[in-house]
Amino acid sequence: MSNKMPDALNIVFISLSVSGQLNIHLASIEHMLILGPTESPPLNIHLISFDPAEKRARTLAASASPRHSFTFHSLGELTLFTETSQNGTIDRHRPAELFRKDGLKPYTYLAELFGYNPDHYIRAYERILEIFKEIKPKINVAAVDTTMPMAMDACTTAGIHWGVLCPNSGIELFKHQQPRLEGFWKHPAAYSGLPFPVPLRLIPYNIALNLSLIKIILTHPRIRALEVRRSKAGIRGGVFNKSFQRLPFFICSSVMEMEFPHIPSPNVVFPGPILVPVPPLSSATYPDLTAFFDRKRTIVINLGSNFWYSHEDVESVADAILDAQQRCQEKESFQVLWKLNGKKAFEIMLENKFGKQSDTVRIDEWIEPDTLAVLQHPNVVAFVNHGGANSVHEAAYAGVPQILLPQWLDLYEYAVRTEWLGHGIYANKGHPAEIVADQLADAFLRVLSDDEGKILKAKSLEIAEACQRGGGVQTVARTLLAAATT
Repeated sequence: MSNKMPDALNIVFISLSVSGQLNIHLASIEHMLILGPTESPPLNIHLISFDPAEKRARTLAASASPRHSFTFHSLGELTLFTETSQNGTIDRHRPAELFRKDGLKPYTYLAELFGYNPDHYIRAYERILEIFKEIKPKINVAAVDTTMPMAMDACTTAGIHWGVLCPNSGIELFKHQQPRLEGFWKHPAAYSGLPFPVPLRLIPYNIALNLSLIKIILTHPRIRALEVRRSKAGIRGGVFNKSFQRLPFFICSSVMEMEFPHIPSPNVVFPGPILVPVPPLSSATYPDLTAFFDRKRTIVINLGSNFWYSHEDVESVADAILDAQQRCQEKESFQVLWKLNGKKAFEIMLENKFGKQSDTVRIDEWIEPDTLAVLQHPNVVAFVNHGGANSVHEAAYAGVPQILLPQWLDLYEYAVRTEWLGHGIYANKGHPAEIVADQLADAFLRVLSDDEGKILKAKSLEIAEACQRGGGVQTVARTLLAAATT
């Protein structure tokens, strides 16, 4: 899988193997592997991740330019999270709340998720150090995902020149570095779903949530056990105590036009969504799907691979579609493409709702073309998603209004922010971790309307232009090459 070249720069990417983190690393690698001689010197690119990433990595190796090489280094089976999250799924939960039983579950879940198994953490840390020694003559720069603190520890121990490449927004990670302590009183506390700016009456509540998060992170038994194990291994500093502001670069998959107003750290790079450009749908590649989209305005529903529908969820979405279609005037009629995980379990109910041959609702277990290719079809008028970073960024890049149904953790903040910025609708507000048919039907009609719908579309196109200006993978490549040669 490796064919190293002399005098090439060694650039290392380190990421978890889950799609939400891995995708932007693979997109950046794919772009850098085809850079020409006027754009970069020869590159030896390395990806360090866990076994599930290897299959996708191999396809990149096959497409590399002869000038460059690509090597995948495995950290073995992904076992860091198995005690908390089985099969990559996440339990749905409400936003963080005070004065409610289990109201701080998002914070304890975060501590459990990133209170990695201590032995597995150190095993990954030591394996990364071994890989560093294998890369000759030296590593010029490493780009590390924020969910890989053991890789950050390894970079620090080995004296590697490194920075961050992550799918997050800038305000998520630098909220508490804002002037006048604005991260505590102006910006919504993490995972709270509170409005921005925080209303005056909720400022004490917001501060209390921030302090609750800090307390849980500092005192949770899993975190403390991990810190003890790290200390025994000679690792300095806390697992969450990283001086990101001192790094040569911190690349966020965002642009300032997609952020709450804030003052970013000088080293933050905003390239916009980090995606590999894909060709639009065509009758040559996907004739059936293209013909479907060509017919009329289409709403695409895709709540992500980590979301699993209950019977009540499917019924709510189906009822919302039927209600909105019934209330639409002929000129406002629309159709739906719905990616439904576990479709087979709901076939009888769906047949009762839509009939076996519904011509306005297409329901698939899997949508083969890339989501970005689907969203770029001119007849797509809205993208219903769960508020995950990749989904939000793909829709923003494509200039498509969004309907958001957040179900856990930071998804609530993405929903609040997208609605506040004017390019989406928070469609289960007041009913967290649920799907309410009436609310969703109203969101369909709002995005289809001649008044609000046009405003949402105009704002979406404005943000898409900002994303294009960000430069995406090209900006990532320039940033890493600059860091590698300084």
